[in-house]
Amino acid sequence: MLLEIIIIVLRETLEASILIAILLSVSKSTGVRLTWVPVSLMAGLVGAIGYGNAMGNISEWFDYAGQEVVDASLQLTIYCLVVALISVQWRHSEKLLSVLRHLMTVIVFIALVREGAELYVFYSGFLQKEGVLVESITSGFVGLAIGLSVGAIVFYALAMAYQSRIKLIHATILTLVAAGMVLQATQLLIQVDWLPSGQPLWDSNGLIAESSIAGQIAYAIFGYEATPSVIEVSFYATSIIVLIAVSMTAIQFGRKSQVISRKL
Repeated sequence: MLLEIIIIVLRETLEASILIAILLSVSKSTGVRLTWVPVSLMAGLVGAIGYGNAMGNISEWFDYAGQEVVDASLQLTIYCLVVALISVQWRHSEKLLSVLRHLMTVIVFIALVREGAELYVFYSGFLQKEGVLVESITSGFVGLAIGLSVGAIVFYALAMAYQSRIKLIHATILTLVAAGMVLQATQLLIQVDWLPSGQPLWDSNGLIAESSIAGQIAYAIFGYEATPSVIEVSFYATSIIVLIAVSMTAIQFGRKSQVISRKL
C-alpha cells in the first residue's frame, strides 16, 4: 500500500468531507430537507470529470496560470457563499430556507468539482501503469475512507453538541474552513505572481512541518502555511474579521426578528 497516495487522497477529500458534514448539520438544525444532497453530489461528480478533462486547456489560460487562477476563484467563490450562508442561517424566515438550500447545493457542487478534478487527473496517470493501478486504487480507497470517516465524526459530534449553540458552532467551524480557503487561494495567486510574495513573517516548520502528515492535513482543512508572508496573513485575518462581523450582525438581526414576531 502506498502511503503517499493515501495522504494525497485524504488531503483532497478531507476538506470537502468536513464541509459537507457541517452543511448536513446546518440542514438538520434549520429544517431544510436533504433533497439538495444527491443533486449536489451528482452534479459535483459530473462537474469534476468535466473540469478534469478540460484542465489541460485551462492551465494554458492567463499565460499558463489558468489552473491556479481558476482554483483560487472557486475557493473565493465558496468563501463568499459561506458568508451568505452564515448570515441566512440566523434569519427566521420560511422564505429563506429555499435560499439556504440553494447555497448549500452550490457550495458542495463547487467543492466537489475542485477536489474531484484533482483526483480525476491524478488517477488518470495511473491508467497507463498496470503494475501499480490496483495498489493505487486500494490506497486511494483507504484515504477516501479515512476522509469520509472524519466527516461522519464531525457530523455526529455536531449532533451531540448543545443545540442552543449549534448555529454559533456552525459559524465558528465554517469561519475557520472558509478562511483557510482564502489562504489557499492567496497562496495559489502568489505562485503565479498575481500577488506579491514578500518575506515570511515566521517559520513554524519546527512545530508542524508542511511536508508532514499533520502539516498536509492542516493545509487541507485550514490552509496551514508554515512560512506565511504579510499578504497571506492579511488576507487570512481579513477573511475571519468579515465572517465574524457578518455573524454578529446576523445574530442581532435574528434576535430583533424574534422579538418582533413575538409582539405580533
